[in-house]
Amino acid sequence: MAGQKLIPTRFHEIRRWLKDRATARQLKQPEGRTRFWNELADQCANRSLISLLESTLKLPGDVIECGVYRGSSLLQIAHTLKESRSGKRIYGMDSFEGFPEGSVQPCDVGSGRWFSALQKKFRFCADTPAHLRMICAAFDLNVELIPGYFCDTLPRVTDRTFSFIHIDVDLYQSYKECLEALYDRLVPGGVIVFDEWKSGEWPGATQAINEFLSNHPEEVQQCTDRKYSADYIRKQSAAANRAVA
Repeated sequence: MAGQKLIPTRFHEIRRWLKDRATARQLKQPEGRTRFWNELADQCANRSLISLLESTLKLPGDVIECGVYRGSSLLQIAHTLKESRSGKRIYGMDSFEGFPEGSVQPCDVGSGRWFSALQKKFRFCADTPAHLRMICAAFDLNVELIPGYFCDTLPRVTDRTFSFIHIDVDLYQSYKECLEALYDRLVPGGVIVFDEWKSGEWPGATQAINEFLSNHPEEVQQCTDRKYSADYIRKQSAAANRAVA
């Protein structure tokens, strides 16, 4: 794996680092934990991603998020699972140190962006797993973080089934790896949410999704149940899949 960036050097990195420190102090007090939990509930109420998650809670299988970054969506998902008493576990996969060497391709470079700059994104996240584990311990959340590049970590969940998958991995190669590894692990009626569908910033993501779905019966839909929409597919039956093959 590439060398981790351990010290924040950019303004947005320093701001996030300071916010994490403030959160750690907040969670040391009962009233702080209550406020944090209620804020998570408010965030969930605004996201169609959570509405889609709720539609899968009665299905068998666990939940997985590929592309955790700083953990915002992962904590919202974990909050929903705990409140629903579903017993499901959420697996969170991310390198927590940026993209693999050579993984950014020309198709990933959106208009007005620089190839060299994209290769260096998201490298100040080495402290994220410890921060998220601290939050999960404070609320007894059923979360398992799996740090590493997807080519190394996805084989570790090939014995699991999933009812809900959230993919937020930006790159063509990463989307391709996640879809190829996880689609067959998704139960019929289960949902995959795509964070970068038709994103002008990450065009390779849309290309990878389109290529994958060209051999499957599902089509990307948009859920607008809540303030922030979500693009997704809901897996059809095995019979529908055989008809496309």
